[in-house]
Amino acid sequence: LYLAGRMHKPIVSIDLPPNLSCSEGPDEEAVCRADEIEDAQRTNLLSAVSASLLLHDATNNKHSLSSLQSFPVSQLYTAIASLSYTGDFRMQTGAEDPNKVKKLVESPGMSKLWENMYSETLGKLQNLGVISVVDGCQGSDDVVDMTNPKNHGGGGKHLECNFTDVAIRKQLVQNLPPRLRKHSDRIVGAEDDGDSIRQGSLVLRQELANIVAPAAKSQSMKGFFSAGVSKSWRYALAKFAKGSGK
Repeated sequence: LYLAGRMHKPIVSIDLPPNLSCSEGPDEEAVCRADEIEDAQRTNLLSAVSASLLLHDATNNKHSLSSLQSFPVSQLYTAIASLSYTGDFRMQTGAEDPNKVKKLVESPGMSKLWENMYSETLGKLQNLGVISVVDGCQGSDDVVDMTNPKNHGGGGKHLECNFTDVAIRKQLVQNLPPRLRKHSDRIVGAEDDGDSIRQGSLVLRQELANIVAPAAKSQSMKGFFSAGVSKSWRYALAKFAKGSGK
């Protein structure tokens, strides 16, 4: 879980040879290869995008439930960056920089890194008819091909999606990990029922928190014991100072 959350965000990739063996059995057959790692990351990114779209508050807008909703692509990236902090006690207690997510998305140069990372995933969902990526600059509504590197970076891109379409929500839920898919009926909600859809988003958020919270506590305890009391205390004070904005 810790690794998956880290890999939701822009990272430095290590090019691995296609025949890389992570471990070998008695017959010296490769058990794990670079392409399997890449496939796992594709699944990880698709899950991150799907969860973030399902968390979108579809009823908190002035449009009717049947209409498409449009929002900046950067808003999706912010939601993705927030996933691994959902339920993290460090964010709730001020032990973490409150602007951390904002910095991950809005710092100079980050926009292109996010688009390079998620272009394939957004392109896949666009081809499936789940979302549309449009050029929002100067009132344009031209569809953007996210698989073309020339379209990466720059501002103005918007996502369009009908979050209240039950068929779309069901498709997004199928991209979630098994632990979350078992709540699929509650997450999807009922068609044309704003309260049900909003409740579905709350269910997903709570289930994500139930996953993240224990992992965050465990990671903090491991850091405490590995770094020692004195160093951990100084680190905690620095984090609280950031959290309080001092």
